Amino acid sequence: MPLLSPPHPGFFEVLATRRAYTTLLYLLCSMVTGILTFTYAVTGLSLSLGLAILIIGLPVAAAFLAGTRLLSVAEVHLLKALVGAEGSEAPTLLPAGEGWLARLKALVTDRRTWTSLLYFLLLLPLGIAYFTLLVTLLTTGLALLAVPVLRLLHLGASFTGDLGGVAWVTAHPGLAVALCGLAGLALLPLTFHLALLLGRFQVWLARHLLIRA
Repeated sequence: MPLLSPPHPGFFEVLATRRAYTTLLYLLCSMVTGILTFTYAVTGLSLSLGLAILIIGLPVAAAFLAGTRLLSVAEVHLLKALVGAEGSEAPTLLPAGEGWLARLKALVTDRRTWTSLLYFLLLLPLGIAYFTLLVTLLTTGLALLAVPVLRLLHLGASFTGDLGGVAWVTAHPGLAVALCGLAGLALLPLTFHLALLLGRFQVWLARHLLIRA
């Protein structure tokens, strides 16, 4: 059974869906995991190529490529646990072969080893994009929702100035507060829906680079 994304919830139903929060957690943490995997990939490649002329270069390169396969297995299980990817399909830890020499040759020639490495190199820019976009949307949505709450509790400042160059805000402060609340109420579910869509994309990427390469 292939690695698939679960069905998408309704617009406001997403706020009560556990998978939306775990997917958001995965995407926010992907910047940290992207930094770690990118550093591992670049350092491993540099060491493997730099030590290629020495005897020690072969075991270093073999350990690096085997570690890449191990990380690919861990990434797929993490996607299944947090993003909710369904299916029993998972990458094999090491390619089949009779004897360690045959397995080593298969590890180097297996396309999945190199596509897994590409996946981990891509995880850094994707993780930065996910983190920046989702944190911006979350903070904006929560800030907009806080406006009517603070206004109701008389804790927030009133609209006494020309906010953002919109003069009618000063003339209709109540309407401005209501619009902020409605915008925040719409933006938060949209943020979680976007997180689920980005999680689907990450599952698709993992399926093609970590499993079906």
